[in-house]
Formats: sequence, C-alpha cells, structure tokens
Amino acid sequence: MTFLITLAFHQLGYAQIDELVDQVNQAEQGTVQIGNSIFRIIKVAASVLLGIAAIAFLIIREQNQDMARKVGNVILGLVIFYGLIEIGENLAG
Repeated sequence: MTFLITLAFHQLGYAQIDELVDQVNQAEQGTVQIGNSIFRIIKVAASVLLGIAAIAFLIIREQNQDMARKVGNVILGLVIFYGLIEIGENLAG
C-alpha cells in the first residue's frame, strides 16, 4: 500500500513538472514574439528617420555645405544603426 501511494505521488510530481515546463515554454515563445515586434518597430522608425534625413540632405546640400556634411554624417550613422538592427535580428532569430 505504501509503495502504491509513493508511486502515485511520484507520478503527480512528474505531471506538475511537465505542466511547469509547458508554461515556461509558452512564456519563452511569448517573449520571442515581443522581441520580434520590438525589432520591427525599431526598423520602421530607423527607415523613416533615414528617409527624412535623405530628403533633408537633398534640400540643403546646395545651400549650406557645413549643414549638408552634418546631415550626411547623420545618414551614415542611421545606415550603420539599421545594419546593426538587421544583424541583431538575424542573430536573435
């Protein structure tokens, strides 16, 4: 009788561990989806900023050489930032 009770509690313990593992796996999948959403939002923002900076560069390139150089540096920084985001997303996925 003691053996059967011990065996029953042992099986219940395994069932609880399996349930806990399933919940952890679901939570992990949820965080991956949140991470992917954040990467997409940042990529969209970087793309929009890159487009705005490119338009600003085209507008001011003939009017002010110093400002055009600064905007060009901003564009270069945004391109590098966008590239790093892509690399990070590929490593995460």
